[in-house]
Amino acid sequence: MLSRIAESLFWIARNMERAEDTARILDVNYHMLLEQSQQTYRLRWEPLVYITGEQERFFKLYSLATTQTVFEFLGFHDENPNSIVQCIYRARENSRTIRDRISREMWQDINSLYHMVSRFNADEEIAVGPHRFCSTIKFASHRFHGVSDDTLPHDEGWQFLQLGRALERAEMTARIVDVEYHNLVERRTPDEKPDNHQWMAVLKSVAAYEIYRRQYHSRIDPEKVAELLVLHPQHPRSIRFNLAVLQSSLRAISGSAPGYYTNEAERLTGKLHDSLMYDRIDEIFERGLHEFLTDVLVTCREIGDHIAHSYFYYAASAA
Repeated sequence: MLSRIAESLFWIARNMERAEDTARILDVNYHMLLEQSQQTYRLRWEPLVYITGEQERFFKLYSLATTQTVFEFLGFHDENPNSIVQCIYRARENSRTIRDRISREMWQDINSLYHMVSRFNADEEIAVGPHRFCSTIKFASHRFHGVSDDTLPHDEGWQFLQLGRALERAEMTARIVDVEYHNLVERRTPDEKPDNHQWMAVLKSVAAYEIYRRQYHSRIDPEKVAELLVLHPQHPRSIRFNLAVLQSSLRAISGSAPGYYTNEAERLTGKLHDSLMYDRIDEIFERGLHEFLTDVLVTCREIGDHIAHSYFYYAASAA
């Protein structure tokens, strides 16, 4: 497979996943504000900017994080390369350059989404609230991956799609847990009770509320939320689950056997996955959750760079 095709598939998946993840946190946060909570929680919109890692660019453009400014910035703004609209545009452009290597259904699906997104008016969507726009993006992402799985041969190209989606998911979940735990637990005053309503929103933002209830049969506990989102082996948005997908796809591409690695991306992935398999959540908290998640994010970025060096022949650009 040509390196440019592999790279395009990798970034198609990353951009589609990034768009969906951003839509999820916007939609859940908006509905959280409409529902009754036991207490007034701080910085309702600002954490979303930090979760996406775009705080520096955001505060150059806006002075306050409000419903309107955050939705405009994360959803539509041309100067935010990771806004939902810009992610869809890039995914479509990557697809256009390799139309002969993807299925017709894949191209039609992502091209239709591109034209649909182009017709959205930012001011109108802000006025009615983000739910309509975010729901369109979420279900379009689900449809795209379903079409890809059903119409694309599960060969090297499909494995690069899996790499992109899994790496993006692992990073997003790590940022969500890190930012929200800091805001909801570490910054809480001694006389302030935990806000289960907001922890419910955190779980819903990664489609984990129902599995939390089935797994723990208890009120929402921050440490158990962290355990689920970091260490659960089967939840598709946990960090451990996505590192397992990364490891499997990297081995499928290189042909390396379990217990061996052929490049630095495989070594780092295996090392991090092993730590997630054998660590306990209390051990992670003893070392420091923030420090642990920072290491996860740094390692994920290194894995992405080494995937680029091994298969794309040049360092991955910020996309």
